[in-house]
Amino acid sequence: MKQTSKKPMSRPRFVGKGLRRQKGELSLVEAAAVMAAAALITLVAYMGRGYIMDRVHAFQFKSEAQYFRSGIQDATSGDVDFASVSMLSLTQNHAFDSAGRRLSTTTGALTGLFGGPVTAAAATVTASNDAVAVTYPVPSTVCTLSADAIASAYTMVKVNNTTISGPGTTYSSSASASACASAGATASVVMYATHDH
Repeated sequence: MKQTSKKPMSRPRFVGKGLRRQKGELSLVEAAAVMAAAALITLVAYMGRGYIMDRVHAFQFKSEAQYFRSGIQDATSGDVDFASVSMLSLTQNHAFDSAGRRLSTTTGALTGLFGGPVTAAAATVTASNDAVAVTYPVPSTVCTLSADAIASAYTMVKVNNTTISGPGTTYSSSASASACASAGATASVVMYATHDH
């Protein structure tokens, strides 16, 4: 009889693994998991976009409203009252320079951040012609998010013809939210700037 000297076959240490190591590429299962995670992140970002953009727009509006108040006070500091104030005179006295390209320096026409005309005219808070009323159309959500800041910056604020702050009217967040939503998607905000506030 012949004897053969065969070496016994050695089994791989890990069943299911080849002798070669994977060199960084993804398997189909791993690639599918990565794509599913990317899709989920994209969906979350898309769903949260409106929430984030509303806050960004509210911040922009609050900033612009405060710049306008400072600009109006600077432009009219020598005036006894605001009887002769017009959009063009305020523009020529640089009250709205923060608006940049949205402001026509030749006509005084001003377009708001969200479209629509912004106007300014002499108005009354407690005495005749003691204020400049700036009328600004904004989305109702932006109105609600920024009402507190503009109420503290201006002497009086009306939203959709409802006074939300001013002499004799204490600011209330619930009242301002109702006023902002009362005319649908766009709210008309009227901000009254006086010499002292």
